Amino acid sequence: MKANKSQQVFNELKTLKTLKKQLKTQQKTASAVRSVEPKESFTTLFSSQGKKTTPIAPADSDLFLQAVRDVQPLKSSQRHHEQKKRKQHAAQQAELFKRRQQHAIGQSRLPSLNGISDLYSTDYDEQPRPSYLNPMCGTDVLRHLQKGRWAIVSSIDLHGATLDQARIRLDYFLQHSLAEGFKCVRIVHGKGYGSKDSGPVLPATVRRWLSQLDFVLAYTDCAPREGGEGAVKVLLRASPHFSI
Repeated sequence: MKANKSQQVFNELKTLKTLKKQLKTQQKTASAVRSVEPKESFTTLFSSQGKKTTPIAPADSDLFLQAVRDVQPLKSSQRHHEQKKRKQHAAQQAELFKRRQQHAIGQSRLPSLNGISDLYSTDYDEQPRPSYLNPMCGTDVLRHLQKGRWAIVSSIDLHGATLDQARIRLDYFLQHSLAEGFKCVRIVHGKGYGSKDSGPVLPATVRRWLSQLDFVLAYTDCAPREGGEGAVKVLLRASPHFSI
């Protein structure tokens, strides 16, 4: 009699242990389901599209959540942005090649110095203007140019040239710089100490020419190590589309 009673107690304890394991398993499953549960219910999603729907049975909803409990979100990809950058780079290279080709055969359509004035003046006198900023640019452009954000990649020396000679040489230099896609260039015009009668002419005139060209975004006096007041550092627009 005692043996039967002990066996019965043992079986009940075993049953309780099994039920405890099943309860833990169900709790883990419920926790995993909640972690992937959508923020909106199916009824809300369908209703947001203006369609007449019937409520989804709880059993069906639970069945779906059980099916997607192991679903992991996709990792974000930069592939689209990389393709866009490659296309932009290819377009810039094609435009640059076309400019070089036109410049080489003398058919460049880039702006020229031939149609601008030697006497153009705005708010400055006969002295060379220390800096200039194209109206289409923000003030940070000139500030960055003065701080040396863009390295000088090409230079021309106009020392000793007359105005006519300087115009021809500077025009070719700027055309070449634009055709090559140069961003920042230096023009050495001196301080005009060699001028005879009318005093310094070339420094002020060169800067007047530059301030009339729409592809000149800004210019400023060079730093002492770059030529000082006898040279001007010019920031050019690399393409017909405005970009810095």
